[in-house]
Amino acid sequence: MTATCGARNIDLVKSLGANEVLDYKSPEGDALKSPSGVKYDAIIHCATGIPWSKFSSTLTPNGKVIDLTPNFKSIVHTIFKKVTFSKQKLVPFMASPNAEDLKLLGELVKDGKLRNIVDSQHPFGKAEESWVRSIEGHATGKIVVTFQE
Repeated sequence: MTATCGARNIDLVKSLGANEVLDYKSPEGDALKSPSGVKYDAIIHCATGIPWSKFSSTLTPNGKVIDLTPNFKSIVHTIFKKVTFSKQKLVPFMASPNAEDLKLLGELVKDGKLRNIVDSQHPFGKAEESWVRSIEGHATGKIVVTFQE
């Protein structure tokens, strides 16, 4: 598995299971070019503002990009790929979890197969601090707002 992140998070991402990590600010990372030259069957895309052209050259002929942040443009691109019979696909991911899926996620966490990294926690009364931390764009993991009774 290959992952991208900023230079300061490379060791963390490797500890999560990536065997290749690209610094997205490097020329290779910006081009999503694997150091080993591998092409990808699937790319999980979780950032905004990155055009399809970034992915198409790094995909296998039947590769897919699963877009976790779909927007109108990605939906249009998905339709375009279908009507042109492209084997490479952009798949907008729209989650609607059910009890069975949530149970599976819980089991994966319990078994240590899924880890959640928490950047920081903020009480509800100071939720604006969590917002500031989020928009700074430098959080490593999730930002949690806690609710106290």
